[in-house]
Amino acid sequence: MSGFCGAHNNVKIKNMRVLWVSLVKFPPLCNYLGEEAPAHCGWLYSSAKAILKIIPNLQLGVIIYSYGSKFEEHQVDGIIYYMVPSKNMSKTDKRQVIHCKEALRRFQPDLVHIHGTEHSLAKAVCEANESKLKTVANIQGLAGPYTRYADGGLSNAEKWANITPLDFYRYTFLLNVKRNFRHRSACEKYVITNISDIIGRTQWDQDHVMTINPKLHYHFMNETLRDSFYKEPTWNLDHCKKHTIFVSNSGAPLKGAHQVLNALTIIIKIYPDTVVNFCGSSVMDSNFNTMVRFQGYNLYLRKLVKKLGLKNNVCFLGTLTESQMKQAFLDAHVYVMPSAIENSPNSLCEAQILGVPVVASYCGGTPSLVEEGKTGYMYRYEEVEMLAHTIMRVFEQKDLAELSYIEKQTALARHDREVNANCLVEIYRKIVNS
Repeated sequence: MSGFCGAHNNVKIKNMRVLWVSLVKFPPLCNYLGEEAPAHCGWLYSSAKAILKIIPNLQLGVIIYSYGSKFEEHQVDGIIYYMVPSKNMSKTDKRQVIHCKEALRRFQPDLVHIHGTEHSLAKAVCEANESKLKTVANIQGLAGPYTRYADGGLSNAEKWANITPLDFYRYTFLLNVKRNFRHRSACEKYVITNISDIIGRTQWDQDHVMTINPKLHYHFMNETLRDSFYKEPTWNLDHCKKHTIFVSNSGAPLKGAHQVLNALTIIIKIYPDTVVNFCGSSVMDSNFNTMVRFQGYNLYLRKLVKKLGLKNNVCFLGTLTESQMKQAFLDAHVYVMPSAIENSPNSLCEAQILGVPVVASYCGGTPSLVEEGKTGYMYRYEEVEMLAHTIMRVFEQKDLAELSYIEKQTALARHDREVNANCLVEIYRKIVNS
């Protein structure tokens, strides 16, 4: 991969002003506004803290996706936030562009750093950047390639049979799932073709973005994970709940929760006490207030659990906080990442840094993260039989200490906060001085 950088402990950039673009509010801003901090994307705030530690005189601003009705500016703990009202994450509107222009005018950045290429705010910032400020984007997922796999292999009959009132209200029908990704990929293509630099972390994402824009300068940089995952305790076979599987996302078809349910019917023939803990909506809850918030995929999973007779073998945990998520990893005998497509899922990396045995689908950028038999096990997404038997082979192992140790050491090196922060500083230096 081109553009690789390692530790650069002596990198210094004086008085730089960098404006980030993010879909999620950072925890200090949430506390300031009296809101609950989001359960996801805590790694982004960890990255901000890491880079501010290295460059204490860096001035950081953040344009934030907001559900509010007006443009707001707040300064919390030295970071300036610009909250941009946004109706739709997939389609850019004129008001977003106007507000992004105002944020650029107020902050006067030396560099704009967009986190995620596929959302409307990313495109809005590019459209607002009339003075052609230097801009770099950080790849998270890639909506264009994801479109091919967005329905997780569900048939049209399954999509038609699972429509909820909320789907009518939000237009989130399973039948439209690929179309929604195509809208996001339009934003993504605009961003990738209107910037000169991009940051990625797998061969898969590099191949795709360089196909879209061969003139890009590609910079390799690993991500920093959420703070608590660097701390004790870590996973131990003697302390986990035997024959417990953890799946960290069950919210969309491409995340593959239904494939785990299909594999579970095979597993319980040999290990009838197996339990799968899913992070995500409590689809088995019969409370009206819960069911009214179901979307089509939630309804599909509910029906599938009942059809396969798995009610006693599954638990949907709802939305988890960072500490609850870590505990779910520690409780698991094995972590499964069953997605039809991913770039480099942070949940998989969090499992590895804790030393939880990992079974992951061979897709997208995951081969960059998992070395077969050393830092986890892989299988093909469609092969639920292979998924089932791979999980059972983990169950059968009496000693997982070596696998767990290698996972932890590999992930600690990959997600070293200081190394990654210094790498980002070096990328900034190269772009600003180019």
